[in-house]
Amino acid sequence: MKPTDLVHCPIRPTHINSYLIKAIEVDLRHINYGLSRTKGYGKKARSHFKIEDVISFFESLNFLEINSENDGDWEYFVVDKVFFDQKKKYRIVFCIDQKKPEAGGVITLFEIKRGKS
Repeated sequence: MKPTDLVHCPIRPTHINSYLIKAIEVDLRHINYGLSRTKGYGKKARSHFKIEDVISFFESLNFLEINSENDGDWEYFVVDKVFFDQKKKYRIVFCIDQKKPEAGGVITLFEIKRGKS
């Protein structure tokens, strides 16, 4: 189910596979707080990303060919990438509604801790 408090913002046109993304919708609360075991948002911040950070990371995916999984009209992507700090790797999870392919939905973005993949 799509959260109600998504941040919608335009981005530089970003090519991902055959899509041309011109905007993203971001669940910034999920990014910074994660989800608890009871499916609500966590109580303690795990990160302090701003919308500008998410936009910058997403735009850095320009011209990538990325494996995905389909679920009905939605296509889901997972990308692990070194970005903000050259010593740290981050994972972004996003989706594209094939009925509205000009917008990407960023589900989460987080640092991958050592020993995890």
